Amino acid sequence: MNTIYSKISIVTSFDKNYFNYAAVMVKSLSDNYFSKEKLRVTCLVPNALLQDEEKFCNLINSNNLEIKFVNSKKFNEFESSGGAYGSRYITSNMYHRLFIGSSLLEFDRAIYIDPDTLILRNIEPLLTYPTNLPLAAVVEYTNMAQKDLNQEDIPYFNNGVFIADLNYWRKEEIENKLIEWLVANDKKDCPEQSAMNEIFKYNWSPLPLNFNLIAFMLLDDPTLLVSFNNPIIVHFVGSTKPWDDIEVPPWTEKWKLIYKSIFN
Repeated sequence: MNTIYSKISIVTSFDKNYFNYAAVMVKSLSDNYFSKEKLRVTCLVPNALLQDEEKFCNLINSNNLEIKFVNSKKFNEFESSGGAYGSRYITSNMYHRLFIGSSLLEFDRAIYIDPDTLILRNIEPLLTYPTNLPLAAVVEYTNMAQKDLNQEDIPYFNNGVFIADLNYWRKEEIENKLIEWLVANDKKDCPEQSAMNEIFKYNWSPLPLNFNLIAFMLLDDPTLLVSFNNPIIVHFVGSTKPWDDIEVPPWTEKWKLIYKSIFN
C-alpha cells in the first residue's frame, strides 16, 4: 500500500573517509523526523563499503529510518573511466549523486542531502515541499557560474541539498547528459555540481535558504545568523568542516555533540 513517503527517498553519498561524518547527518535526520511511517534513506557508497551497512545502522540506532547502502554500476564504470576526478574537498564518490535515477528505480522523488550537513529541526517542510520543475535547490551566492560555466548572468545552485523528480531524470536520460558534459569539458572546481547546473539550466526552482544554509556564509556575513537563525539544515561546505579547527557558532558545537553521542 502506498503511503505519503513510500515513493520518496532521502539520499546521501559518502566513502570510508566520510563514514563517521555521514553517521552524524543521518542521526540528526532521525532525531528530526517525527512521522510514524519509516523514512527511506539511500546511501550511495563505493562497492567495498556495502559490507558496512549493518555497522552504520547500528551506529544510528534508529527506529524511524530504513537505511540501505547502494552502489551504482554506472557510477563504477564512470569512475573506472577516469571521469570522476576529485577537486578541492570533492571526492570521486560525490559523483555518485549523478546516478540517482538508475540507482533508485523504486522511487519517484529523491531528496539529496550531503554528508557534511546537520539537520536541526523537523525535516517535514523539505519532505513535503511542492515543486513544479524537475529539480529544486538553493541559489549559491558565489561566482561559480562565471568560474565553471563562463556565464555571468545565470543563477547557480548548490547541490548539497536538492529535490529531484526521478521519473524526469530517467525519461530525459539525465545521467547520460551529465556524463557527456563532464567528458566534453575541462576540469572544473565543482565538476559534478556545475554539470548539474548546466544540464538543468533554466529548468530548476529555488529552495528556501533555510533548507541549505551554507556555513561559510555565516562567517562572511554574520547578519545572516540574525535573518536565518532557525535553519532546517546547515551545510559545512569547503574548509568549514566541524571536525576541523574552524568554528561556526553555534552549529559546529551542535554537530560535535551528536558526534560524541554516537562515538563516545
